[in-house]
Amino acid sequence: MQSGQHTQAGITTRFEGKQGKRRVQAGDQRRPAEAYMTTDVIRGPVRFLTTASFVTTVGSGLYLAGSMLFFTRVVGLSVSGVSTGLAIATLVGILSGLPLGAVADHVGPRGLYVATQGVQATAMFLFPMTHSFAVFLVLVTVAAIGQRGAQAVGGALVARISEPGERTRIRGRLRAVTNLGMGIGAAAAGIALQLDSTAGYTLLILANGLSFLAAAGLLLKIPAVEPVPRPPGARRMEAMRDRPYLALSLLCGVIGFQYDVVSLVLPLWLVSHTAAPRWWLSALLVVNTAVVVLFQVRATRWVRGPLTASTALRGAGFLSLAGCIVLALAAGVSAPVATILLLAGVLLLSSGELGLAAGAFEISYALAPEHGQGQYQGAFNLADGVVRAAAPVVLTALCLQWGKPGWVVLGIVLALCGLATRPLTRWALRTRTFPAPEAALPVG
Repeated sequence: MQSGQHTQAGITTRFEGKQGKRRVQAGDQRRPAEAYMTTDVIRGPVRFLTTASFVTTVGSGLYLAGSMLFFTRVVGLSVSGVSTGLAIATLVGILSGLPLGAVADHVGPRGLYVATQGVQATAMFLFPMTHSFAVFLVLVTVAAIGQRGAQAVGGALVARISEPGERTRIRGRLRAVTNLGMGIGAAAAGIALQLDSTAGYTLLILANGLSFLAAAGLLLKIPAVEPVPRPPGARRMEAMRDRPYLALSLLCGVIGFQYDVVSLVLPLWLVSHTAAPRWWLSALLVVNTAVVVLFQVRATRWVRGPLTASTALRGAGFLSLAGCIVLALAAGVSAPVATILLLAGVLLLSSGELGLAAGAFEISYALAPEHGQGQYQGAFNLADGVVRAAAPVVLTALCLQWGKPGWVVLGIVLALCGLATRPLTRWALRTRTFPAPEAALPVG
């Protein structure tokens, strides 16, 4: 069955705000404007969520720019110790998203999302008091659980404060805001990096902690929402039994290697394999960020339902193939030619990012049941995170060690993954045992 043929029945949801309780029955025969929450009703919560995301990502930009120097020069840890601790914390964090998402489905996502901000703030405020690897490992793991848990719980919160047709657009806006905030934070951190002092690095960490507290305050302005009741017979952790959904999330993770191409491989490729000036790298990273900030929301406008999402993912795969080939051609040519090719390659990959993000957002929501949005978001992030964890090793071996042929192989793999999303999406639609709506649903 096509997802557009499904209807949602038997679910009562409630939105509690300053105007009192608003109850809507799914299957209500009144006009849509009366049966469903309007844009005016959800605009406030979305605005608070967007502002909170911007605040935390500015703090995260500060943190990421100076954290390694803080842990090595202020805390006194070795580079290998910090790297090991971060790797362990990342793994634990990835695994925590699914159970925390399931908890959000049970108790409601707003309060739990606020709690994840508090957990991250606490870890940041305790870091300056840390002077041993054991304590560092505990705190960085707690912070990772808060961060990864926030991704799943935040995804569930978006589902509960918006209509199905608006969720991908809202996630696109949040992604644009995230990139903007990270860029501003990283740029502002340059002051502390230039001062190269204990106080400066410590302030970066504490500022990140304050950003989480500020975000928690903004999130508390979002009215509490009730969880969607789980229907009789629904399995616990059903997301991990949903094979087509997990397969699609794995493919999205592989296509997501293009993110790491820009952030990880491109700097090394430019410096060691091309004649382009090194300062051009900063310009390319700015271009990548600008494309996402300016065009991510627009890229979500035509993605409506799982099938159009698979089209977006297919396009992302072919844009990635083109981008990889162009970047490969930048080696062994003159500096002006290399500069132009690198720019073209980054523009192609950035365009692929837009389609990948839009398609992945839509797939993750549209193929998940309303009562299990949290755990499904956690499962999607889990599969995606496990695949993306292999990106540094795979990309280094293919692109940097193998060179031009490796770039071509990588591009072909990404394009094939994009092509595979359409049959997998059709499989997923055939196996849905719950409504997978493309029209608006009542939300709380």
